[in-house]
Amino acid sequence: MIKPVGINIPVFKADTRSIDPKTGEYTDPLMKWPLRGMAFTNEVGESLRPLIGNYATLTWIPVLMYIGADIYDKYKNDQAEYSPNSRRCLKQAIFQGLASFILPLAAIKAGQNAFSNFGKITEDKITLNIKKHVSKTAEGFIADGKMHALGGKDKECKEEFLNRVHNILDFKNRKKIKPHYKNETKAYIDKYAEKTIKDLIEMRKKILSPDTQFKKDKWYKEYTRALKRGQTENVAVKTALSKFQKQKMMNGNLIKTLGGFTAFGLLIQPIDYFVEHILMDKYVGPRIDSIYKK
Repeated sequence: MIKPVGINIPVFKADTRSIDPKTGEYTDPLMKWPLRGMAFTNEVGESLRPLIGNYATLTWIPVLMYIGADIYDKYKNDQAEYSPNSRRCLKQAIFQGLASFILPLAAIKAGQNAFSNFGKITEDKITLNIKKHVSKTAEGFIADGKMHALGGKDKECKEEFLNRVHNILDFKNRKKIKPHYKNETKAYIDKYAEKTIKDLIEMRKKILSPDTQFKKDKWYKEYTRALKRGQTENVAVKTALSKFQKQKMMNGNLIKTLGGFTAFGLLIQPIDYFVEHILMDKYVGPRIDSIYKK
């Protein structure tokens, strides 16, 4: 760097920890573990989403902080030298978007969907994804107060619930489910949905008219705890039934979580290699270079 006479211009360099003492080559501190692990907290969270629900969203905070720091670092520094460059920044943003967001999340979703098919080997013979849709429909049915409104009318309650299951599966998942929602598959879904609502009706009756044995059951205790918190009888019943329904899906959620972690573990390194050495080096990077030259 040529310095004008009488003016001291600092030369910014990375600290010595960024230089490998054996090879003398630059090593990116943001790519070293455990700091590098922050890039994958969202994937861990999304793998666990079937178990922890919306709390998985909190796991996006560390990865967003990490990626923001990494993109800014690549804009500001050319390895060990301070040299702001928007082209380098853009390349790193695209790399992180593909390697840390889009492709890993797609892999996790694919793993969860693949493991969802294990539900077909159970006596219910439907995927875990369809079971989840039926369960979510049941939770909505409880929250809407339909079971309270139709209390004592078991037949009407079953019919209305089955109609809701049919409508939601056909409307929200037309492309995914409707082609298979026929013949024996439709019969299996209806059978599972009917069993779901029967269990809820029976549980509601037990909660409202408990015998001595059922008063020791955890779902009755859940109901009484809700009453002690100041909930009305109707709301306390909803609370207990909703938790009862969620608990029934726990095994399926564990299987889907395992599928997400399996896909993540198997594919994260191939994804990194594919994005860095094929997409970025051969296609995206040269394209960005040609745009900047123009």
